[in-house]
Amino acid sequence: MTRVSLNYLLLSLFILLFGTTGGAAMTRKLANRNDELGWRFFWWWLPFCLALFLCQCLLFPKARTRLLYQLLFMGSIAWTLTFFMLSIILPVFWLSPMAVQAKGLLAAIFAAIFLYNMVFGWRLVNRRWADLAAPAFEQEFKPREGSVNWDKVVRKMRIEPAILIPGVPASWAAIVWIVFIIGMIAGLFMRSCWPAFSAFSWSIPLVLITACLSQVSGAAFAQAVKVRAIERDRHILLPSCG
Repeated sequence: MTRVSLNYLLLSLFILLFGTTGGAAMTRKLANRNDELGWRFFWWWLPFCLALFLCQCLLFPKARTRLLYQLLFMGSIAWTLTFFMLSIILPVFWLSPMAVQAKGLLAAIFAAIFLYNMVFGWRLVNRRWADLAAPAFEQEFKPREGSVNWDKVVRKMRIEPAILIPGVPASWAAIVWIVFIIGMIAGLFMRSCWPAFSAFSWSIPLVLITACLSQVSGAAFAQAVKVRAIERDRHILLPSCG
């Protein structure tokens, strides 16, 4: 695991601000160069980005010394990339011809996909901890130093993000993605006559790809819970790695 440095924090701030500005510009373009809607998106999305950055600032000092906070911090960095991608996707909500009901349905689908992926990452750690990670922890733990090579512990779990489609078996994924690609191509030509279809056809595949980052954050947060449980049981504070 890479040691936490100030560069991570500054890069996160840059990505969040760049994404917010880019999202506002995209909103303005989708709304037929409506400056008011562009600024409305900017001031609506900016507080969410600043709230995430504030959480990272609070985690940063301890993330440099303790493994628990290092995992939480790195999990939050995955959310920085998620927020950046959402800055590109969310402007579809500012499409004026799109009905409120369609926007509400799209928001619910977004939330369900991200939650599904985060829970998947969390459960993946829990499923593989006892058989794979726990024995590896005992091998890598150094009692005298009170430290552990966490990278080797995590490597045993073989956690690899994958694009998941809720409710669709893995064997059907290729067929579904072909349908998505056809829908995206059709959506290019239906933006004016059927804006809701155009928004759905483009945003949902992009959200499915972006949601992979939620698996990373979910797995990182689950690891943090495991670390805290170990610290309580052994009355130790594990130092950060890297």
